[in-house]
Amino acid sequence: MGAKRASGSARIEEQIVIAWKRYADRKAQGCQRVAEGVCYLSPRPCPFDARPDFETRFAQDCLHCSRMQDAAEQVHPLPGGAAGAIPTLGLLFHLLEEEARMVRVEHQDGLEEEGVRYRTAGFLFRSIPFMHVALTHGRIGRLLLAAIGGAFAEELDTILLLRIVPDGTALELAGSYRRADRAEPDAPLHTALDLEAFEEQGGFDGEVFARLREERLPLDQDRDLLADAVFDGRASSIASPQRELRLPDRVAESLPDGPLAILPLFGRERVLGVLLVSQSAGYAGWTSDQVELLSAIAAQAGIAFEGNAVLDVARRRGAAVRAAIDFSRAAVRPARPETRAELALKVLLSATQAGGGVAWIKREDGSAELAHVHGVDAGATQDLSKLGAWIIQWFEADGKPLVADVVSEDPRFSGFMPEDWRCLLAAPIHETNRISGALLVFNKAGGTQEVPAAFDPEDAYVADLVTSIASLAETRSSQEEALRMKDRRLHEVEAQLRHAEKLAVVGERGVQVAQDVRNPVAAITGFAKRVLKSLPPKDPNREYLEIILRETERLERVLSEQVALAQMTRPRLKLENLNALVQDVLQSQAEDLVRRRVRLLKRLAPDVPTLLLDNEKMRQVLVNVLSYALHSVPSGGRLRVETRAAQGAVQAEIAHDGPKVAGEVLDRLFVPFSTSRRYGAGVGLAMAYQIVREHGGEIRARSEGDWSSIVTIYLPTRENDDRRRKPDRRDGRSDRRRRLA
Repeated sequence: MGAKRASGSARIEEQIVIAWKRYADRKAQGCQRVAEGVCYLSPRPCPFDARPDFETRFAQDCLHCSRMQDAAEQVHPLPGGAAGAIPTLGLLFHLLEEEARMVRVEHQDGLEEEGVRYRTAGFLFRSIPFMHVALTHGRIGRLLLAAIGGAFAEELDTILLLRIVPDGTALELAGSYRRADRAEPDAPLHTALDLEAFEEQGGFDGEVFARLREERLPLDQDRDLLADAVFDGRASSIASPQRELRLPDRVAESLPDGPLAILPLFGRERVLGVLLVSQSAGYAGWTSDQVELLSAIAAQAGIAFEGNAVLDVARRRGAAVRAAIDFSRAAVRPARPETRAELALKVLLSATQAGGGVAWIKREDGSAELAHVHGVDAGATQDLSKLGAWIIQWFEADGKPLVADVVSEDPRFSGFMPEDWRCLLAAPIHETNRISGALLVFNKAGGTQEVPAAFDPEDAYVADLVTSIASLAETRSSQEEALRMKDRRLHEVEAQLRHAEKLAVVGERGVQVAQDVRNPVAAITGFAKRVLKSLPPKDPNREYLEIILRETERLERVLSEQVALAQMTRPRLKLENLNALVQDVLQSQAEDLVRRRVRLLKRLAPDVPTLLLDNEKMRQVLVNVLSYALHSVPSGGRLRVETRAAQGAVQAEIAHDGPKVAGEVLDRLFVPFSTSRRYGAGVGLAMAYQIVREHGGEIRARSEGDWSSIVTIYLPTRENDDRRRKPDRRDGRSDRRRRLA
């Protein structure tokens, strides 16, 4: 080996000695026998004395042995004056190749090399049906490793199965096999692949590969042999992983320093992963026949992986469709938005195998309300409301499902998400053209804390399907509510039409009756007055005549109201203050209020705007409604008069706490002659109804709490603003200028 050595060559020499020692151990069936004098280059005994230390014997005796000299001359002529053979790995590999060409005899069944090859191929191909019917990716990978480990039981050391991550940028360890980890590394082969028995002996997923399992291997397309296998589908062979610069260090550290085959794992259209098959140190390398067999079994495994993935997608889609059908049946039933969102979240949790989830609905004010929570601490509900508002705002800008593989590393969710959420999937719920809610699920089942399972595109597809059904249910519910509102409005319009028809008939008949009755009533009144004047003051008949006069005057008043109702003119509008009108009417009725001892509750809002009103007609409305309330309230009762500015309208309410009346009486309150009243024939409220309608407003009656009757007058401010707006002459001039231009 020479007296002087370069300082950097010590490590290489040590590796050479170790490699020679392994070769001798295998060739001579034990280093102990070599130490005892057995030669590992030929079956003849060693010409030197036995030495117990192999390294010393190799350095002092073997290097100067003529048998080593002859072996070295076959590789490369020795330089002139050399003291002995130069031990190199190239020499060792050449000796191994020469040995591989020799015909070997199996100790167990006596087959030659050709028979061994056929038996290995048969063992591999018998495992193919098992891989194609396996139901999980993990079982397919273990079948592949067990098939290769059983077929090449003697020379195989390590197998690594690496699969491509979903985004295609890295590889991760999907399975591993190490012959040294088995309980019986040299156990004989079986005629059939028994995966359970193979697993019981160990060898899978050894602790030596723990670091490789925890981290992903990024693919370097420029200088990585693994990238060549992935992107180019190129298989390659390596004599020494530790000396190969284009192999990642983490992979090289996990492999023995023996020949390595790198094989792409082909699917039907793309590479799905990489298979690394390493021989034990001391072997010459994989032969072309062996690489061909390994490539064939790897291709079959790739097809099995792809078929299993398609089957898995079909199973998941089938489960999602079944869940969607059940959800559709439940969603068509009438329910609150919170209930529909809860049902949708439960379906999504089951379909995606998520550990927890949250459902929100959007309120009219834009805030997010929690509809249902699963798998979240109860104390986090306040933060979840803020999170829901943020997610709904996100979906209003971008309506696509939101997926995060690692929440803690995603800058979009910085400070928003709980710390125990590893991955998440969110999708919006639509209602016609707006976002009405959102669903979010997190922590998919599977994986580890360091490398958690992530939601894939299939999960996003399921989320989109579930939220689409929920969106249809929301839209259907809103349309049904709009239809119900239209039906109610239609019934109101029909009632108004019937009311108008009654008014028209009653008014027409009332005018005829009034005109026919007014002359006889006037004659009765005139003759009664004449007779009353002719009677002495103390005549007992004067009292009867006075009663006749009062009743005839009352009858004339009713007839005048009827004629006035039939002959009403269009209102003459001008700006008026409703509060001032109410105040004037109350002052005119003050004497009646005091006489009947009625307690007046007056609340006039100061922010009531001025309106375009007919002063006399609106005064008549207030007088008629107030008269109805005064004649209905008992002595000592209460009367409430209130004005307020509502959204788009001004309201005036007059209520009393008199005797309760039936609902049908309130419905006919504004129909002339519909009820008998002590103060008249019921024409005053009908006149009020007609006048308010001519002002573009509405008048309604209801009963509420202690108030037996509440009459509310609605006068819209928007229509008053439109009527109040005057044309701008400058606008006309600008229009003319534009036309001239």
